[in-house]
Amino acid sequence: MHSTVMVNSYCQTKKYLNSFINYERKAFFSYKKDLNLKRVYLLLEYLDVPYARLKTIHIAGTKGKGSTASFCAFMLAASGYKVGIYTSPHLFDFRERIQLVHSSRLGQGFSGQAQSIVDSKLISKKDVTKIVKKFKRYLENSKRPKALEDLSFFEVHTAIAFRYFLDRKVDFAVLETGLGGRLDATNVVNPLVSVLTHIGYDHTDKLGKSLRQITFEKAGIIKKGVPVICSAQNRVSLKEITFKCKLKKAPLFVYGRNFLAKDIRLGKESTCFDFEFSNLKLRNLKIRLKGKYQVENSSLALAVCELLRSKGMVKNKIGFKKGLKSTNLEGRFEVLSRKPLIVVDIAHNVSSFAALSDNLRIYLPSKKVILIFACSKDKDAKNMLRKINYSYLILTRFNNPRSSNPREIKKTCNLRNTFITFNIKQALNKAISIYDKDSVIGISGSLFIVSEAKKELQKVPL
Repeated sequence: MHSTVMVNSYCQTKKYLNSFINYERKAFFSYKKDLNLKRVYLLLEYLDVPYARLKTIHIAGTKGKGSTASFCAFMLAASGYKVGIYTSPHLFDFRERIQLVHSSRLGQGFSGQAQSIVDSKLISKKDVTKIVKKFKRYLENSKRPKALEDLSFFEVHTAIAFRYFLDRKVDFAVLETGLGGRLDATNVVNPLVSVLTHIGYDHTDKLGKSLRQITFEKAGIIKKGVPVICSAQNRVSLKEITFKCKLKKAPLFVYGRNFLAKDIRLGKESTCFDFEFSNLKLRNLKIRLKGKYQVENSSLALAVCELLRSKGMVKNKIGFKKGLKSTNLEGRFEVLSRKPLIVVDIAHNVSSFAALSDNLRIYLPSKKVILIFACSKDKDAKNMLRKINYSYLILTRFNNPRSSNPREIKKTCNLRNTFITFNIKQALNKAISIYDKDSVIGISGSLFIVSEAKKELQKVPL
């Protein structure tokens, strides 16, 4: 702990938070040894954070967690509730991880009816500083429990999120796991609903080499008697989830079996579909996030909200349509520029690269793909790249110790039509030099490279 660091300003607060162990900047660490849920329970008790008072929705999975969390939060907010949402990682500022989503009145429209918008707001710098300043007094106390000496950035940040949501008296808190589920700092909660999005191969050095092992870790969020909303899964994962649900006597609802989206219409700017779950039938729902997989993510969120309503946990009329239509997220098949055409996507594993490939085929079928790629050292670069039908590949790196060396990727993957660069600026310059009107520049492989691309393009607008 850096007891000499003051926290009177936001800048000082960030410096203090950065003094904690940050596993997001470490490519390799011992998942089972370094992540310790008992330490999180002790931390929250020691800091006097009564997190059990929060009404939570807990989400784990390999891909789609952030989107599903946002759909949940925006629909509940559209229903008149104040909702806290906790996600990770972030693109620019770690305050993005802790947000409030709420509905704001705009006055009356031409019809005389009250008009409102659903919007999200980051935790303020002032609130971060106030909470951390209070925590620091406890964490720097010489009588603190010895077990709290090896706290991680994510554990402290989770405590900040819980404290903020309690202070703001949120009606619901939607929580996304950081890594895995069983040992994740968020897994101290006993949620109203647990959600499992698509599970595939990722973080295999930490969660396990097999799908059964990975699913065991993700399904660790399943609690006794708490209903589970689940994506369509591979056979191995579904078997493991079903076993865990039976063991915990947790009702299981699976996409395609208990609820589903129908008549999916993919448009250039939005996607429309119908939804059914038990007696609920919704028609002409619209989302702005692109891709068939976002239909499934939004369907998971729809099922969550309907389940909460049917159990009497949500009293208000649910704003299904308004909430879905209001949800928007950066970095999900996002167009940054039209001339040249540049699309970024935070896909960072084999499953999400398969989804990215589908989107390129659906939305840009005739375009040659110039792919700028960078990934973390623990990722399966070879199989990620096999999913994309690119014409040119530009390998690069991002400014983080976890970043893979582009030369090593080229060597181990035996790649074709490949250029080596060492930062996003070089990569963009190379891509633009070979771009023509029949091309699209795609940037993917990690949230970190997408973040750097967005920053670079903001500095030098095209």
